[in-house]
Amino acid sequence: MAKKKNIKDVDETKIKTKTKKAKEKVEEVKEEIDEELDEELEAEEVVAEEETEDEEIEEEIATDDDDKDDSDEEDEEDENEEDEDDDLESEDDEYEDVSDDEDEDDDYSKIKTDKKGKKKKSTKKKEGYFDLVGKELKKVVWPKGSEIIKYSIAVIIFCLVLGLFFEGIELLAAFLKDVLS
Repeated sequence: MAKKKNIKDVDETKIKTKTKKAKEKVEEVKEEIDEELDEELEAEEVVAEEETEDEEIEEEIATDDDDKDDSDEEDEEDENEEDEDDDLESEDDEYEDVSDDEDEDDDYSKIKTDKKGKKKKSTKKKEGYFDLVGKELKKVVWPKGSEIIKYSIAVIIFCLVLGLFFEGIELLAAFLKDVLS
């Protein structure tokens, strides 16, 4: 009977340790899943932020277009008055005014115009090159270690097959050269 109790005790302790290990593995898997979900949520948030930024920029461009149309009309009136008052402007000044207007058309997100057509700088902070690179790198789905090994083996095998193919062609060419000569 003592042996049966000892065997039962040993079996119970084995079962307890196995269940404990199984619970730990379940917890590890849960943590991994939670981490993956968090990463996916962060990626979705980044995409949502970018979409809202795009929409805001489009709205700014639309409002700037409206303001620009108004300011263009006022600018034309002002220019007509200035031309009447002062006919001594040089042609170079007129060309400079045209190039300034083209700059406004090219970059609405950086330069805004008020109702009188004067330029004012945007209060929005510019994102640096490395900030944008960092955002893009967060979006990258990196391959797993097993995928890297699988693809590396495939590349090595492909290179060997091509090497053997070209070596075969070279041997065939040498054989034909010997036979024909």
